[in-house]
Amino acid sequence: MRDYAVIDFETTGLGPPADRIIEVGAVLVRDGAIAGTFSELMDPGFAIPPFITSLTGISTAMVRGRPRPEAQMPRLRAFLGEVPCVAHNASFDRRFFAAEMERAGEGHERPFLCSMLLARRLLQDAPGHKLGVLVQHLRIAIPAGQRAHRALGDALMTVEVWRRLLDQLRGRLGGREPDAALLELLTRTPKARVAEVLAQAVA
Repeated sequence: MRDYAVIDFETTGLGPPADRIIEVGAVLVRDGAIAGTFSELMDPGFAIPPFITSLTGISTAMVRGRPRPEAQMPRLRAFLGEVPCVAHNASFDRRFFAAEMERAGEGHERPFLCSMLLARRLLQDAPGHKLGVLVQHLRIAIPAGQRAHRALGDALMTVEVWRRLLDQLRGRLGGREPDAALLELLTRTPKARVAEVLAQAVA
């Protein structure tokens, strides 16, 4: 899979619709290379909880007067086009993506692939599979001008994690390019059966 978009949201909490997106970062990858980025702060319409500000550095004052999340969703959808999305802990980002797209009256059906679940299958020797742990384990540099727990910085680091996972898969598949169906299957495969599934894929 060489065309995809990596997406990351910073939010006011863990669950929509009560919680809202306050920042989006998205990276479009075409033929394996970064083709564009999208980054916007959003005003959720209420004060950002202090623990979110402590984690992300995003304050209520920073987002005051910015567009609401539902106003940014059409722009985000246009940026993404029709490619599959990748996210670290994709079930979290998918729920917010769907909730805000529905508020905006936009379609939101598309594959969401999870770099965290795939890393758990392919990098079983890693000390953990949170994004920050994988970045350290794989010796990935934080992009210049970015920081962890900001949407674009996390999306760019997820791009590098995903590239490493795809490179490993290509090696185990004899150079074959893994497609979205195989990647989705692997994220649902028990760790003990990963080698079996890959062997069947090259048979």
